[in-house]
Amino acid sequence: MFDELLKYKINGHFFFKKGNIVDQVGKNVPELPGVYYIIRLARGRVELVYIDKSGIISPGGSKASLLKQTLIGQQEFLDSKMSTGEIDGLDIYWFVTMDTNHIDLPAYVEGLILQTVYDCEGRLPEWNK
Repeated sequence: MFDELLKYKINGHFFFKKGNIVDQVGKNVPELPGVYYIIRLARGRVELVYIDKSGIISPGGSKASLLKQTLIGQQEFLDSKMSTGEIDGLDIYWFVTMDTNHIDLPAYVEGLILQTVYDCEGRLPEWNK
C-alpha cells in the first residue's frame, strides 16, 4: 500500500474480528520496533483508518513499547471499535523498521506514511487524532 514500507522484509498482517484476542491472532508479530496500519472492512468497503508506531527509542538507545506489546495494548481500543457492529473486521499490517538491516526510527516512518496519506487524501486516517 505504501512504497515507503516496501524495503522492510520483516512484516506481516493479521485479521481481527469481534471476540478475537490480539495476542492470539497476532501471535507472529515480533517484539521489535516498527509501524503498523489498520484497514477497516465494513459493509463491502475497505478503508485505511489508523496508522501508528511502536518502539520509542530513548536518548540512550533503549527501545520500549515494541510492536507485539503495543498491539496487545490496543485490545480494548479494537474491541470498542468492533462493538459498534458496523465493522466486519480489521486487517492489521505491521512492519519492523529497526533490525539488523534497517535503523529507521518508527516515528520517522510513521510520519512518512501519514504525510503520504495527507498528500493523497487531504486528511489523516479517521482514527488518527
